[in-house]
Amino acid sequence: MPKSHASFTSGITLRALLIGTLLVIGNAYWLAYAAEMIQPQFLLNFVSLFFNAIFTLFAVIGFNLVWKKLSPRNALTAQELLVIYIMVVMVSTIGGHSMMTFLIGTLAHPFRFATPENEWADLFWRYIPTWFVPENSALDDYFEGDSTFYLAKHLRGWIVPILVWTGFVTLLWFTLICLNTIIRVQWTEREKLAYPIIQLPLRMAQGRKSFYKNGMMWVGFSVAAFIELLAGLSHLFPQVPSIQLNYYSITHLFTDKPWNAVGWVSLSAYPFIIGLTFFVPLDISMSAWFFYLFGKAERIVRVGMLGEGELFFAERAGGAWLAVGVLALWGTRRHLRDVVVNCFTNKQAFDDSNEPMPYRVAVLGLIFGCIGLTLFSVQAGMNLGGVLGFIVIFTLMALGVTRVRAEFGPPSHEILALDPARLMAVTFGPRFVGTSNLTIISFYYWLNRLNVSHPMPNQLEGFKLAERAGINSRKLVWVMMFAIIIGTLASFWAFLYLLYDTGALAVHGYVVGIGNEVFGRRLQRWINNPTGPNWGGTQSMGIGAGMTWILYFLRHKFIWWPFHPIGYVMTAAAWGGLADFWFSVFLGWLVKFIIITVFGLRAHQRAIPFFLGLVMGDYVFVGLWALLGTLFNIPTYVLWSP
Repeated sequence: MPKSHASFTSGITLRALLIGTLLVIGNAYWLAYAAEMIQPQFLLNFVSLFFNAIFTLFAVIGFNLVWKKLSPRNALTAQELLVIYIMVVMVSTIGGHSMMTFLIGTLAHPFRFATPENEWADLFWRYIPTWFVPENSALDDYFEGDSTFYLAKHLRGWIVPILVWTGFVTLLWFTLICLNTIIRVQWTEREKLAYPIIQLPLRMAQGRKSFYKNGMMWVGFSVAAFIELLAGLSHLFPQVPSIQLNYYSITHLFTDKPWNAVGWVSLSAYPFIIGLTFFVPLDISMSAWFFYLFGKAERIVRVGMLGEGELFFAERAGGAWLAVGVLALWGTRRHLRDVVVNCFTNKQAFDDSNEPMPYRVAVLGLIFGCIGLTLFSVQAGMNLGGVLGFIVIFTLMALGVTRVRAEFGPPSHEILALDPARLMAVTFGPRFVGTSNLTIISFYYWLNRLNVSHPMPNQLEGFKLAERAGINSRKLVWVMMFAIIIGTLASFWAFLYLLYDTGALAVHGYVVGIGNEVFGRRLQRWINNPTGPNWGGTQSMGIGAGMTWILYFLRHKFIWWPFHPIGYVMTAAAWGGLADFWFSVFLGWLVKFIIITVFGLRAHQRAIPFFLGLVMGDYVFVGLWALLGTLFNIPTYVLWSP
């Protein structure tokens, strides 16, 4: 007998969990295969709105439409569709290139690639806990291939690090959920941040007639689909013409001094970035491309004209991101005071019954989570000062990324190689940080090497989806945690299954390269050159933080001030984030600016379905090419391949 409609109102149903679990495992494999086995790499979770998650949601909705025709009363509800989507998003925060490639590649590397020349055995072997890494006897077939992960010696060699790091991920991801619970009401209900990233999955799942029967939406979908279809066919059959959307370098136009100091400059016209930028406030998108060009002008003046050397743009971006985290905390200070009142006094500052957790539980979870992470790191060999530095920097950057996603919804927020270890080494110097601290924090590098699939903003967006769709957020917390645990284990399995079959040395991805980056280009250099603070880098961090604070002050002091600090933060580095996609952001800003100024706000509202369709069409066909590459083991077109 069909269940009553009332039983589906929360979306947390047994069938949603079963379908979601199967798709979590399937997406773990898909992310691993696309990241390591396909040439070029298909980085499905490299942007804010994950390609694999939207494609999976689109496919489930398609099956649900058929199911609905056969048995209308038993079709999945919008809430169930979103629960499934959120579960897939959770595995995408740990799986694939942006996290699991780096974790596994780091764990397997330090003992295998030690040589008398690099002296790793003397430099840092003694600081690596045996329970961090797999047994060396299990790694021969891992690197060479033509074997299977299911041999007893392979399973035995990996079981301890798999359980250890799955426990670490579970604890850290849960701690971030507790932090999200504490800040959610301030950002979501009081400041009413826009959460642009959730707009497409929410409308897809709710499936209202105004969306799927809107002609403008299908026009946008068709435009992107046609472009991506041609691009994919052209990749397989070069005689098929296509439109170049990805990087078109114009660096060759700047060959004379001082213009050649500008560095790499490219143009791009990614449909999904243009579409997502349409939902970004004009001042933020304008600030993003303006500060990108401003940074290029600064290079021309300081390097090309004045002959300066290293400008430390990466460190400047690090300071800017830390400043955003500090400002996010400062803006939440009154709410945090109310949370403390709720937790530690009999006075009830406000009702927390609709929050993902009671505030008392969230605060205790945050405290015990930090204690657990501290004990884990101390047991591994860090001292309390090193652990404190890591936790503070990681938390501030997590708050910064989450704030930017909630307010701005950038298509990408890549923060390349700006992890706590690097920022601590720049600020205090490798000598002061210490070899044991640097060694253990190097094993945490995977958390912040890219920051593109950071768990915290995705968790907060999950709670926003729950609020908009009427999903029980307290039950959703445990669904998220279940998906994270299953997703982490499934991601370990997928990578190891593929790598023991093909061989880590033979795959196309970066699973071996990351180990050389962590231990060869960073840790070895820090230990061999135990310098003091890098004053140029530290000064640049201060400049980035100062610029961010000044822009925030001017933004709040003068209504007419046109530049938004988030735009500066997103392009403060010379690469990564919107710096790589600046021209697509410019096109999205330009289209929106023309529509609003020439045709008015009503035209802007009518154009929304077109740009949602543009994003969905891009994601569906890019995802389709990635799926075909996975199913048939063929190299396929990658949207953002240079």
